[in-house]
Amino acid sequence: MEDSKIIQLLFARAESAIEALAKKFGRRLHATAMNILGSFRDAEETVNDTYLAVWNAVPPKCPDPLAGFVYKTGRNLALKRLRGNTARKRSGYDLSLDELEGCIPGPALEETVEAQALGQAIDNFLSTLSGDSRSIFLRRYWFGDSAKEIGRCFGLTENAVNVRLSRIRVQLRDYLVKEGYHE
Repeated sequence: MEDSKIIQLLFARAESAIEALAKKFGRRLHATAMNILGSFRDAEETVNDTYLAVWNAVPPKCPDPLAGFVYKTGRNLALKRLRGNTARKRSGYDLSLDELEGCIPGPALEETVEAQALGQAIDNFLSTLSGDSRSIFLRRYWFGDSAKEIGRCFGLTENAVNVRLSRIRVQLRDYLVKEGYHE
């Protein structure tokens, strides 16, 4: 179903909008929440919380694109749940963020990433990458996919993905230094 139709259903407050959201975005939402949280139950709850948050936000919002809005909402809810969990076990998502710490300055990665100017600089950097490199970067650091999963999607070995990510991180660090983000 097209995004515009789903938005129409949300504006009409039709319960079928939730089913449409689940059908179109559920698999990726669940995978992202699972990568961040490492718990099937927490991931399921986060996905359901995402549907509720989208239901409550639309209307009055009319997000364009809908996919970005849904995935960002789900990711933010998963991160909030991760911070709220009392068991501080390190998930695969934590490890992927650790890989970026050498590129992004600041006392705490979360505080730095939330800075709007830095976010724009990273966005500008991503626009300089090829489509595959940008997708690999986003799948690892936005969606939290493992190198093995990414390799399967792109027909690469896990090692090839890790090497490519390493090179992209070096490029990102150099770009941020050039933009004045490192001391």
